[in-house]
Amino acid sequence: MCLGTMKAAGRVIIVSFAVALVAGPLSGASASPAGAPGWAVLIENDWYGGRYADLPVGYVNSTRMLTLLTRRGWPADHILLVRDDLAPGLLYRALGWLAARVRPGDTALLYVAGEYEFFARDLLWARAMPALWRQIPTSQRVLIVETCFAERLAMAVLGIPGIALPSVGGDEWDLWGTGGPGRLIAGGAFTYYLTRALAQQPPDSPLVFGAAFAEAVANTREYVRTVLLTTPMALQSFHARGAYPERLPQFPNPHLIGGRSAASVPGQPLAPGP
Repeated sequence: MCLGTMKAAGRVIIVSFAVALVAGPLSGASASPAGAPGWAVLIENDWYGGRYADLPVGYVNSTRMLTLLTRRGWPADHILLVRDDLAPGLLYRALGWLAARVRPGDTALLYVAGEYEFFARDLLWARAMPALWRQIPTSQRVLIVETCFAERLAMAVLGIPGIALPSVGGDEWDLWGTGGPGRLIAGGAFTYYLTRALAQQPPDSPLVFGAAFAEAVANTREYVRTVLLTTPMALQSFHARGAYPERLPQFPNPHLIGGRSAASVPGQPLAPGP
């Protein structure tokens, strides 16, 4: 399960609605022109009804991504926002929604945040995702994953044109703060720094996801070094699961997935495969 750091004050009311965005193009040689139409699905599950440990962060991850996109001018009828949907057909419905709307040259963005086991096991991610991802009729695909072991989910689209940005490596835990006093970031630090990096890009230019990924990973590593590793409660959350990030030269260690390869960070974003 993903790691939490503090108790939340209460449960947030579930909302699920559709809005739509004009997506910025993905990074690398396949970037589409500024202002090109695009579509996005943002999925965040914080509550699991006893199936898994809850992640009481008030949907801050999907809120950050939604806020970024709308402030960048993405139209409000091109975003599907899904929260606390535990139905087994979630991936089919979400990606079917994209496939029915995206046209060649559009940007198709899928953002997921939540419990890794739900996506990997309950949704049969490795089996379902490749075919569903391919059916979206554009090469401008962007997958962003904020879960534990996020790179395992990102690797499901390896070899398919597009780009995938995992929050942590395939064997790494993802720690979400739940707010409150102190220096801990509420929600996932990777999403926090990724949206900040994207927001700082020129407003009249396409979003460059690869460059933002490198910046977000660098800032997350600095946050881990200066905050998480000096916060006993946070460090104990890792130790309780047999993880010792303080023993690593750096943490986290995700790779940018693009086309047929996975690139280390820092590094140039990879162009999608044919």
